[in-house]
Amino acid sequence: MAEKKNKRFGFGMAVAMTFTVVVLLLAGAYIWRITPRPYSAVILASGDVYFGQLSYFPRLSLSDPYTLQTVADPNNPEQVTSQIVPLDLLVWSPNKLFLNRSQVASISRVGEDSQVMQLIRSRNVTQ
Repeated sequence: MAEKKNKRFGFGMAVAMTFTVVVLLLAGAYIWRITPRPYSAVILASGDVYFGQLSYFPRLSLSDPYTLQTVADPNNPEQVTSQIVPLDLLVWSPNKLFLNRSQVASISRVGEDSQVMQLIRSRNVTQ
């Protein structure tokens, strides 16, 4: 009789532990999803610069991506100015950009008070 109780107790403990692990994993995934991720700047070996919310798993990628483009100044065509352009305005309109790790030259965080962050925030407010 005692062996039967021990087996039931062991099975109950296994079920409780499995349930606890599943709940903790789901809670962690939920918290990870709702936690705002900072924006990062990624410079590729080609010289292209992208901004977005960086994710390392399962692949290196940027969500809500922007790119840095140089354009002629409309007031003075001899000068060029830089602007950031959201990639969702492009023809193929990607909402996520997957990066080749071997082509990444540099990754850095975008400062909260930087001009890039101000432009991104102003665009997100107008949407």
